[in-house]
Amino acid sequence: MKHTPKILLLILIGLFLMSCSKQAESTENTQRDEGSEAVMEEMEEPMISGACGVSYFPILPDAIWTYRLYDETGTFIESRIWYEEITETSFVWKQEIDGDPPITSQAAWTCSDEGLISTDMASTNLPTVMEAYGYDYEYEVETLEFSGITFPANDRWVVGTEWTGNWKVQGDIYVEDVGMTNANIDVTMNNTIAAEESVSVPAGTYENALRVDSVMLMDIVISYQDMTLPSVKAEYNMSSWYVQGVGMVKQASEDAGMLMELGSME
Repeated sequence: MKHTPKILLLILIGLFLMSCSKQAESTENTQRDEGSEAVMEEMEEPMISGACGVSYFPILPDAIWTYRLYDETGTFIESRIWYEEITETSFVWKQEIDGDPPITSQAAWTCSDEGLISTDMASTNLPTVMEAYGYDYEYEVETLEFSGITFPANDRWVVGTEWTGNWKVQGDIYVEDVGMTNANIDVTMNNTIAAEESVSVPAGTYENALRVDSVMLMDIVISYQDMTLPSVKAEYNMSSWYVQGVGMVKQASEDAGMLMELGSME
């Protein structure tokens, strides 16, 4: 089916917050529960050792996570995530979102004793996709500075843990009928492991998921045709559920109108 520009906007928000179509076959809840338990038994410990061995964010070779990204109508598109070039201190995160053409993105991550770090915004083929929808759209984004961590180390995945990531991003964006626009964006992501609770998604029911509550603060300064517009501040609240040996199984943000659930892992 043809996706609307509104869906594309939802995808953009989803990519940034890291950062619909073909229906998958459904199964009974009891079958999904059994499948979830089998996955947990096989993957209780991270398969990658060293600093990248975080069991709530498992970097598994030859594994693909398929998510359903919903809009407000309940329609969804599928997004697949996997990892390549995996070592004990680094890996490359890759994503493909259904479309015609599909949206692809990737980002290099590093691993330290403090946790997993994604210092740069993901590179994507979004200009090509927007062109396919009839938009003249180009952009270039550069991360100028990063501090903090993106996900904490394995031994810090307990209720009450807090962490912060800060990005300073500069972007040049060309949009048809608007022209070249420059944006300087300060992003702060404050995270707290708020609770351990049960969560149900298409992939199964997980009894011991850790819910991470996040607040993303954005301070945006836009320059356009030699004019600098007043700073725009935005705040997005989001919750994400992580399961040991599986990773993220659900992410939701009412502020961004976003819901993403794990459909399968294979």
